[in-house]
Amino acid sequence: MIGLQIAAPGESAPSPAAAATQESPGPSQAAPSETRQRINVERRDANDPTAVGELDAPVVMVTYSDYQCGYCAKWASESLPTILDRYVAGGQLRIEYRDIMFFGENSRQSAELAVAAGKQGKYQEFHDAIFAKGATAKDADYSAKGIAALAERIGVDAQRFTADAAHADTAALVQKNHDEAGALGVTGTPTFIVNGRPLIGAQPLEAFVQTIDEELAR
Repeated sequence: MIGLQIAAPGESAPSPAAAATQESPGPSQAAPSETRQRINVERRDANDPTAVGELDAPVVMVTYSDYQCGYCAKWASESLPTILDRYVAGGQLRIEYRDIMFFGENSRQSAELAVAAGKQGKYQEFHDAIFAKGATAKDADYSAKGIAALAERIGVDAQRFTADAAHADTAALVQKNHDEAGALGVTGTPTFIVNGRPLIGAQPLEAFVQTIDEELAR
C-alpha cells in the first residue's frame, strides 16, 4: 500500500529513495475525506510549466507520478482522458503534475524533458506521448536522435527542448517536486491530492469522478 504521511513538526517523513528498488504499488482506497487531514500543496502558479487547466479552477488535483511507473501509465490511459475532457476542458479542474524520480535516471530525464515541453506549452502532449498505449519511459530513447524525434512528435522546437531540459532551473524544479513528495511521505506512484484530499493509487475513473464532483459541490 502506498503510504502518505504528514510529518508532525520535528519529524522526518519517509524518503522516496526507499521506493526506488521496487515497483509502485497498485490501487488502494484512501480513508474517507472527513477522517483525513487536508493537505495544502497546490501552487496555482501561472508560470508552472507542468500544470494544465485554468488557474482559477475550483478544484486542483496535484499528481505525483513517475514516467517509469506502470500504474501511472494505467491511470494515464484509463482515467486521465475522461478527466481532461470532462473537467479540465470545462474549466472545473486544474491538474498540477509533479513528476518525480523513484526509479532512477530515466525517471529524472523524463521529468526534466516534461518541464522543457511545458515551457513550450506542450506538457500534456509530452505526458501523453510517453504513456501512449500503456507504455512507460523504461525503454525511452533519450539519445540526441531520440529526443529530436520526440520533439517533432509533440510539436516543440528540438533545440530549445534540449536546452531547457538541461537548464539548472529545470533540474531544481524536478528536485523540488521530488523532495516535496518525500516530505509528504509519498512512497509510491501515482499519488493524487484533490483539493487537499489524498487519493492513492491508480484507482478506477469512478473514484476520481466522485471526489472531484464532491469538491465541486462544496
